[in-house]
Amino acid sequence: MASQDRPERVLADLLALLAIADQAILLQERAEAVLQACTDPGESVQSVAREGTRVAGEYQRLWNWSLDFAPTAGDGSLERRLSDLVLLHFQMLHVAVRLAFPRQATPGAFRSVRAVEDLAPWVAELRSVRDQLNLWITALTPSR
Repeated sequence: MASQDRPERVLADLLALLAIADQAILLQERAEAVLQACTDPGESVQSVAREGTRVAGEYQRLWNWSLDFAPTAGDGSLERRLSDLVLLHFQMLHVAVRLAFPRQATPGAFRSVRAVEDLAPWVAELRSVRDQLNLWITALTPSR
């Protein structure tokens, strides 16, 4: 956050980023289910692709919003790390669905997404960033 920002504006932006982090964490279960379904041969191509596109779209929307609430955040900042993690979730889902269900594929080309099926390390880092945002908000919130 820029140092010339008013404290109440900084706090409002941090609260918005915290809400974005919470929403991204809530999407984890659906994202994991999509990634798993991309590797299961019995899954319906259309339903998995549709759900994957929806979940990826939610992550993309959250990423765009994160940039709105921290437009001047520098590389390495907590705000930018949150944006980067949400973008990573979007990209992983997007790529997994495209690899699992290509529009034109040779026989046997499906289900080649094993390398991107585990979001656990990224979710753990997302939770850590969320906790750090919460601490920052607590430090900025005047006690009553």
